[in-house]
Amino acid sequence: MTYTAPLADMRFALREVAGLERVAALPGYEHATDDTVDAVLEEAAKLAGNGLAPLNRDGDKVGAKLENGIVRTAPGFAGIYKEFVDGGWNSLPFDLSSAARACRGCWPPHVQEMWQAATWASGWCCS
Repeated sequence: MTYTAPLADMRFALREVAGLERVAALPGYEHATDDTVDAVLEEAAKLAGNGLAPLNRDGDKVGAKLENGIVRTAPGFAGIYKEFVDGGWNSLPFDLSSAARACRGCWPPHVQEMWQAATWASGWCCS
């Protein structure tokens, strides 16, 4: 399966509908810039399209299994989850760094949408 995130639509929603420029003008949200948002969206799209989406087939065909009290995931899921955690994605909604905090309410829904669309099963774990 392939997946390409609708980045242009997401950027439009953030800039024109949500008013990202107005958000960036608020105290404590100065880091909610176009460049920062674009970088986060682009990296999340890479993870979704190149990492998560290709796992769909094995996820559906092989699935997860409980063996001797241990959950065994389909091939690739453990690796992509490690990549997800190593990239700091698991802390995106909670990160207290200035850049992540600046748009905590803006970009996580778009990032989660990408991961859910790329592979619904891992989207539940990666959001």
